[in-house]
Amino acid sequence: MADPGKPGDPWQIVLFVFLLAAGLLICIAGFWLAVQRQEFEVLALGLLAVIVVSGLWSVGGRSGGGAAPEGATERQIRLLETIAERLLISDQAKQIAYREKDRDALRQAILDDIRKQDYPAALALVHDMADVYGYREEAERFRQQILDAQAGRQQAAISAAVTGVDALLQGRDWEAARQEIERLTRMYPDQPEIRRLPLRLKEARERHKHDLLRDFKEAFDREDNDRAAELLTQMDRYLSADEASPYMDMAREVLNRKRENMGVQFKMALQDRDWIRAVSVGEQIIREFPNTLFAAEVREMLDTLRERAASQRATVS
Repeated sequence: MADPGKPGDPWQIVLFVFLLAAGLLICIAGFWLAVQRQEFEVLALGLLAVIVVSGLWSVGGRSGGGAAPEGATERQIRLLETIAERLLISDQAKQIAYREKDRDALRQAILDDIRKQDYPAALALVHDMADVYGYREEAERFRQQILDAQAGRQQAAISAAVTGVDALLQGRDWEAARQEIERLTRMYPDQPEIRRLPLRLKEARERHKHDLLRDFKEAFDREDNDRAAELLTQMDRYLSADEASPYMDMAREVLNRKRENMGVQFKMALQDRDWIRAVSVGEQIIREFPNTLFAAEVREMLDTLRERAASQRATVS
C-alpha cells in the first residue's frame, strides 16, 4: 500500500497542483488590483499561497524516500486544507472584505464631484450607494447635500444676473435690458426674482420719462432753451402721441425761443465781423432748423462767410 505521506501519491499531486494553480490565479488578480486600485492584499495572499504550497511540495519531496515523521502528514494535510479554504474564498466574501474600502472610495468620489460641481455624476454615485451597497440613509444625506449645492449655485447665478440687469437699467440701456430679461426668463421661468424683472424694466422707463418731463418744465420756466430743446429730443423716444399732446405748445415755444436766440447770435456775429463765430452759428441754424426761411437765407450766405472765416483764421495765426 502506498504511503499517503509521500508527494508521489496521486491525490497529493492533484491537491498540490490545484492549490498551486489557485495561488497563481490569485497572484494575477492581485497584480491587477495593485495596478488599478493600489490594493496589495490579494497579491500578498497569492504570493503567500504559492510560497507555502511550493514549500510543502519541497518538504514532501524530501520525505518521499522514507517514512514521514510521525504526525507530519496530518499537519501538512491540515495546513493544505487551511490554505485551500483561504484560496477558495468566494467572490461574495471578497466583496464583504472590501466593502468598507469601496464605501470610502464611493464617498470620496461623491465629494469630489460635488466640489467640481458635477452634480449629475454625484447623483448617479448616490444612486449606486443606495441601490448597490444598501446605504440608503447616507445616500439620502448626500442627495440633500447635492440638491442644496445645486440650489446655492443657481441662486448665486440668478443674483449675479439680476445685478447685471440693474446695471443696464441704471445706464438706461433699455433694449439690452429687455434682451437679457428674455434670456433669463427662458433659463429660469419659475424663479420669482426673474419673473419680476419685466415689471422693473417698465417701472425704470416710467421713472426716467417722468424725470424728463419734470426737467423739461423746469428748463422751460427758467427759459433755458438749449437744455429744454435737448430734453425735447430725449422725450420724443418715450412719449406717445397722446402723452406728448399737452406739451406741444411748450415745445413750439421752446423752439421759437431757441431759433430767435440763434438768429440774434448770428446777426451779432455779422455786425462784429466775427466770421468764424458767424459760420459756427449759421451751420447750427441749418442743422437744427433746416426747413425754415431763416435757414435758407443763412445757407445762401454760408460760402462767403466760410471764405472770410478762413482769411480770419489765417490772420489770427
